[in-house]
Amino acid sequence: MPTETQKLIDAVRDNETTDPGGMTTTRDVADVVSGSYETVEAELRALRREGQVESKTFGGQRVWVVPEDDDRAPAGTPMPTTTRKQSAD
Repeated sequence: MPTETQKLIDAVRDNETTDPGGMTTTRDVADVVSGSYETVEAELRALRREGQVESKTFGGQRVWVVPEDDDRAPAGTPMPTTTRKQSAD
C-alpha cells in the first residue's frame, strides 16, 4: 500500500499524463487524494523542499510536476510554461 507521500507524488504524476500540457494544480491533487486544499498544499510544499516535486505559479495558480529522474530527460529540464500545443514548422 502506498504511503501518503507516495499518493501525493502519484497524483501529481498521473495528472501530468492526463492533462494536456501537464499542468497539475493543488486542487487537482486534493481532489484525487480526497484531502483538504490547505493540507495538500502544505504537504506538496514540504515535498518541494525535499526536491520530490517542483512548482511554479502559472495563470494565477500553483502547478506541480514530478522531476524526471531517468535518462530520457536532460538535467535541468524546465517545467511546462504553456498548455498550447507547439506547431511543427
